[in-house]
Amino acid sequence: MSLFIETIRIIDGKAFNIDLHNQRLNSTRLHFFGKIAEINIDNMIDPSPYKELTKCRIAYNKEIVSIEYIPYQVRPVSSLRLVKDNTIEYSWKTTNRETINRLFASRQKYDDILIVKNDLITDTSICNVAFSDGNRWETPESPLLKGIQRECLLKQSTIHEARISTDDISKYKHISLFNAMIGFGEIILPITSINI
Repeated sequence: MSLFIETIRIIDGKAFNIDLHNQRLNSTRLHFFGKIAEINIDNMIDPSPYKELTKCRIAYNKEIVSIEYIPYQVRPVSSLRLVKDNTIEYSWKTTNRETINRLFASRQKYDDILIVKNDLITDTSICNVAFSDGNRWETPESPLLKGIQRECLLKQSTIHEARISTDDISKYKHISLFNAMIGFGEIILPITSINI
């Protein structure tokens, strides 16, 4: 069985969204392993030495298997290729990314992929997305993975869930890519950057 993963953003000695990462880690453990003692990530990591942007990668199953601290650089993205896969599943953040990696390999000259499932927009290979019409940011209501940053942005009403099909893309002006490591607004592309 693959390991599960939590990826935590650290910068200036501070770890972000620990409560939400704890919640996801423990709900994943409960789902797969039944009722067991909860783990508190905050007691297991030490972000204080890391001043630059750092990825804290926690691999776990029933228990924590490993904790790594890795310097992080945002991969430049300026173009996206739509790829379709109606059977893809990635509801749980795991080390098994075979299908995503296979789709990513089909990106051709584009920097990343935008995955379509049953004619609905989901995610890129590593990010949740949101689309702007100039007034409001909307995120697909059925992403492959309901990411931590996405959850924060929804709670803050910065983004709003919507059913977004491939036919809807042209009504938007911009797309934003974000995840636990890439803040909302760090990668915003014109809608024309998507190869439809």
